[in-house]
Amino acid sequence: MMRRLLQNPVHRPCRRRIPLKQILSVSSAPTSIVGSCRYISDDTSSKSQLDRETSTSARLPSSLSHILPSSLGFEIHTVSTRQLSSEAIQSLSPPRGNNAFFGTSADNNGDNDFTRNPLLLNSIRDGRTNTKNAGLPADAFLDLFKAISTLNNTQPSATPTSVDLSIPEVENDDVVGGIEICHAEGEELDVKVGVAEAEEVVENIEPKEDFNVEEEKQKIRIELDQALQQNPYDVTKRGSVIKIFEEVRSSPHKLLENNQIISIFYHIVKIDLSVGFDVLKYYVARCNEQGRIVPLYVYHGLIKEFRGVELQMRSPRHNNNPRIRPMTTDEVQGLVGDVSRHIREEYGEGEKKVYQHLLLPELVAALSCHRNPFVNSYAKPIMEYILDNDFPQLNPELYEHILEIATHRNTGSEYSLPHNRVLSQLVSNGYRPKPETVVNLLHCMHPFDDHEATHEILSVIQKLHPEDASSSLSADEDYRVELGILESISMASARKNIDLNLLVWDIVELFGYNPTEGMFEDVIMSFAATKQDENMFTAMVDMEKNGFMPSHSLLRYVAVKVAFSKKRLDHSQKMLAWHGNEHIRSTHSMNAVMMGYGMNRDINAAFFVYEDLARFNLKPDATTFWFLMEILYIDTKDRFPYQSENPPEFKPEDIEDVVGAAQIILDAMEEAGMEKTSHFYHEYIRVLCALGQLDEAYSVVEEAIRSKTPLPAKSLFLLATRYTHCGEVDKAYAIEKLSEVAGCGPLPHLYNRIRNINDGMRRTPEPEESPPTVRTQEPEESTPTVES
Repeated sequence: MMRRLLQNPVHRPCRRRIPLKQILSVSSAPTSIVGSCRYISDDTSSKSQLDRETSTSARLPSSLSHILPSSLGFEIHTVSTRQLSSEAIQSLSPPRGNNAFFGTSADNNGDNDFTRNPLLLNSIRDGRTNTKNAGLPADAFLDLFKAISTLNNTQPSATPTSVDLSIPEVENDDVVGGIEICHAEGEELDVKVGVAEAEEVVENIEPKEDFNVEEEKQKIRIELDQALQQNPYDVTKRGSVIKIFEEVRSSPHKLLENNQIISIFYHIVKIDLSVGFDVLKYYVARCNEQGRIVPLYVYHGLIKEFRGVELQMRSPRHNNNPRIRPMTTDEVQGLVGDVSRHIREEYGEGEKKVYQHLLLPELVAALSCHRNPFVNSYAKPIMEYILDNDFPQLNPELYEHILEIATHRNTGSEYSLPHNRVLSQLVSNGYRPKPETVVNLLHCMHPFDDHEATHEILSVIQKLHPEDASSSLSADEDYRVELGILESISMASARKNIDLNLLVWDIVELFGYNPTEGMFEDVIMSFAATKQDENMFTAMVDMEKNGFMPSHSLLRYVAVKVAFSKKRLDHSQKMLAWHGNEHIRSTHSMNAVMMGYGMNRDINAAFFVYEDLARFNLKPDATTFWFLMEILYIDTKDRFPYQSENPPEFKPEDIEDVVGAAQIILDAMEEAGMEKTSHFYHEYIRVLCALGQLDEAYSVVEEAIRSKTPLPAKSLFLLATRYTHCGEVDKAYAIEKLSEVAGCGPLPHLYNRIRNINDGMRRTPEPEESPPTVRTQEPEESTPTVES
């Protein structure tokens, strides 16, 4: 064992011989520990030496606790010794002339001798004794070592006393007893102990005996009972339970029972959801050590708090419940991710996976019930994980509850739950949800821009509703959807999703509804957009059979789609002309193809289609002649483009050609017994204006007024503007005055337009710029001027 002894270069401690009778009774001698060894002393130690030792320990640490492991958790009361070998004794004995370490030696006269080797070393070497100490045999020193070695077996006293581990202060850097003491002026001492010596100290340290685990448990139990009796919403006292939990979690001992941990959890989770989750994880780890599984109701207590978690608003006055620690949306999102990840990792294998099947849907339902849409969106990745892994629906009522709480604000967006997939999977597993739940979910999909989700919900309704709708249905079997909702879905899917549009027609037939005019137009546009020309013409025939007339905008849309490709246009014309296709041939389909040729600037082919009407026993209607006049205007406009600054010059034969074609249309219209419509008058006026026949156009306006056919305002604007450009302002103002009689109402904008055009034409041209003059002499000083 190693020992420390203060070495004073000025006054060395004297050697003293220990009497044999004291050596034999060494076990009862008073001891003091210095370093890692036991220093044996007698009661007759000099007071001056003791004063020097105690006076020099003021600037050093009072114990060696800073060089011992800090995780022991108990105090040092006694340090046992071990039996010394001859090498240890030699290392403890300094060479001749140095200070004595193990005791002191004195001559027979009692004087101290500083020149001899220590008694122990001289006595044990080869069994010889020192000549000056012949009176002390070597066996006596062997008995000394035996007595020292028996100290290991000595039981500690009933009342152990603390041992002073103070290190005396030294003035200079020195090595004492294997401990290097390094210090500098003005700095604290740095004690460096060898690794082997520190291990010897740790091995001989006994645990703290006054730390009683049972007493600590009883203390924690009392404090916990008092803390749990307090109001958890009291801001001044809410931290007591959290403080107890932190102390218990940091302790290496299990100071709390499982039921106490659960009590802490239920107390904390109401006020701080994040800390409550930490308590739950601690309880899960405790259960894993015990080979147990956490009850489900503990997780239920955590998950249900997500329904009303308090959010941190920008302004403190918006916090409705300041007693609960509010959380930001980012904190809630992170906590939701941690909880779901914990459930997936902790219960991801074997039979414990059933916890995922039960808890994750509950977490989704809790987040969906929150009033904040951002919190609702955090449930989407969890539900996608459930659906992607095809979880067995152990609690289908819970899934139906998720569908019931679906509202317009949390559906139909990229952050909303896939309610359509939940419903489809629920029905595929044999569960039959309530009709109001399914219909409400369909209403929440408005404006039905998510065609895939809407299609899936309608497919479920088609599957759940009985096919035989004639019989009376109970309230649990009637999944009927209102016709207005179906018409809205049809309008949203027109030209975009033909499958959804056709499904709407199947639902209409299933419920026994009659399709509306809008549904016919929607499906026709969908067929036109998908190049299903035969189905498109068939739908137009069915539309006429049901008493609906295709609108002009629908026919123009079909003409645009068909005329987009010359090949498709010719194919449509041949398909209608084929003798076996009477079921798809109608006046409206022929009008659409005729207008398509007009848009392609093929006026001859358009008139050939018009002639085919009589061959197929089809009567032309007002739309037929309107389109013919519009086709004539398109051709005339392309032949004679109009420019107000440079009006075109017309040849008489060109004017007669166009006017003759217009007269043919008028004669055919009169022969068919069709009245002129406002659209026909407008196209006729445009044809005459394109030819520069303004007076004839003015007479057409008067004819429309006499026949009490309202004219569109654009007809009056066109004719009045052309008159103004020609300089006939009076006739332009006369047209403006006829606006109310023509059925257009007052047109103040037309009056202003005529005046502005007239003022612009009367404005005198700007004078030409005169050539710049050259100054003969520059002024000496020029004053800068500011031009306005």
